[in-house]
Amino acid sequence: MTDEQTSGALTPTRDAALSRPDFPVARVARRLGLDPEGAELALRDDERVRAALAHSVEEFLAADDDRRAGRPPSSELALDPDFPTGVGMALVGAAVLWEARDLVPKVALRVAKDHYEDGADELAASYVALVQESVEPGERSDDDALAWAAQSLLVSVLQRSGDPARADEIARDLAAHAIPIDLWRDDDPTLPDDSLAWHGGAFVGGIPPRRDERRLSFEDVHDYMNTLMADMQREQAAEDDGRG
Repeated sequence: MTDEQTSGALTPTRDAALSRPDFPVARVARRLGLDPEGAELALRDDERVRAALAHSVEEFLAADDDRRAGRPPSSELALDPDFPTGVGMALVGAAVLWEARDLVPKVALRVAKDHYEDGADELAASYVALVQESVEPGERSDDDALAWAAQSLLVSVLQRSGDPARADEIARDLAAHAIPIDLWRDDDPTLPDDSLAWHGGAFVGGIPPRRDERRLSFEDVHDYMNTLMADMQREQAAEDDGRG
C-alpha cells in the first residue's frame, strides 16, 4: 500500500473523476452499499470506500455463486437489474479507481466469463488481461490460480475469435505447466498439486487481447471508467425522469 493510500489522500486521477459534474455519485454509492445521502463526502473517504467495496465484492461473489448453482438470490445486490455482469463491471471499475488492486482479479474473471458466454470476445479478452495485470506472482497463492484460469479462458476466446495459432500456443503453455485447459470454468479455481507453483509462464510473450494488438493495462481502465460513469449517469437521469 502506498503512502497516499495509507493517508487516505485522493490520487489526482480519483480526485479528477469525483470532481466531474457528470460523475454519478448517488448511483456509485448505492452500488457500494453507502447511503446516497452525503455520498459526495463519503466517496472522498478512501478508507471508507475501500471497506465498502470489499464488502460489496464479497457479496457479489456469494450472489454469483448462488446464481451459478441455480439457487434463489439471497441478497439485495442479486436483485439489481444489471446483475451479474453490469454489477461486476462497476465493481471492477471502482476497484481500479480506488486502487484496490487485490479486489480486481476474482470479479474481473467472473465478468470475463460472462462476456465470453455472451459472445463478446474482445471484452472477455480485455478482462482476462485485467486479471493478469492485477495479480502478483507467488507460491501456491490464489492469485496464481486466477492468473492461470484467466489464461485458460483466453484459449477459448482465441479459438472462437479466429486466432487458433495463438490459442494453440497458450494451450501448450498450459499443458507444460500441468494446468487444466478448462480451469476457467471453476467458480473458485485452484491449481492442481502437480502444477507449477508460479504463473510466470502465463506472461511469456505478453497477451494481446485486442485486435489492434494493444494490451489493456491497469491504467487504461480509467478510459473505460469514463464510459461506464457516463452510462450510469444517463441511467440515473432516465430513472429521475421516470419518477418525475
